Amino acid sequence: MILPDYHIHTSYSPDSTMAPEEAVRAAIASGVTDLCFTEHMDLGHHMEMYDQAPDFVGMEETISRLREKYPKINIGKGIEVGYISETAEQTAGVLSGQKFDYVLLSIHCVAGLDCGLPESKRGQDKITAYQRYLETVYASVTDNRLTAYYDCVSHIGYIAKGLHYEDNAFPYELFPELFDQILKEIIKRGKGIEVNTSGIDRGGHVLPHPSIIRRYRELGGRIITIGSDAHKVQSVGAHIKEAVEIIKKAGFKEITVFQKREPRFVSIL
Repeated sequence: MILPDYHIHTSYSPDSTMAPEEAVRAAIASGVTDLCFTEHMDLGHHMEMYDQAPDFVGMEETISRLREKYPKINIGKGIEVGYISETAEQTAGVLSGQKFDYVLLSIHCVAGLDCGLPESKRGQDKITAYQRYLETVYASVTDNRLTAYYDCVSHIGYIAKGLHYEDNAFPYELFPELFDQILKEIIKRGKGIEVNTSGIDRGGHVLPHPSIIRRYRELGGRIITIGSDAHKVQSVGAHIKEAVEIIKKAGFKEITVFQKREPRFVSIL
């Protein structure tokens, strides 16, 4: 059975010190069969360490070496791109000059601040903050400047990981019309969604919430990947099997992995 972890951050990301080889060894130990490195790039982020591109040359050399050393696991070169409208053209320009297996589009910043940080709450109640976040997600998936440069939308519901409220759950029922608009745009543009398992330990459920995964399927969504969002060795492969079961319960018979940005559908039955 395939067990992919398609969202990993290593020392090529500013918020991780995990060596790439440590990640590969941890993935193999946890039963992961397909691993993709998705280092951060959030051009325009208010925190300077994120406002830069990773070392693409170093990444390529490291991944090539690891592929030779560990042939029993499939290793992909990817990137997690943070959407900020003001820098979308710059982001597209950087991506257009690179070759990846897989590209994630993420919303971290809303109205100039990373919505995972406490100060981003700005006295807003949950409904107001979550709606503003989703409106930014909608802006990202309808921004034609980036449509050609990504494959899946990452951790829809990221703001829930900030644990800003007593109840941080982010189900479909909170904003059915807005979720439908987002999911329909993703499907129309031939993109997919990621099931991010880091929300289980920080937020109480996978991201997006299982109810949103079900709705994505009902609307005709097919492309769906899984990632742990690991920044540390102990998180590599975390809750991947659990995510497969959640995806099955939502009505999917396949999950997706990518090579050279082409989706491959793999049975989970």
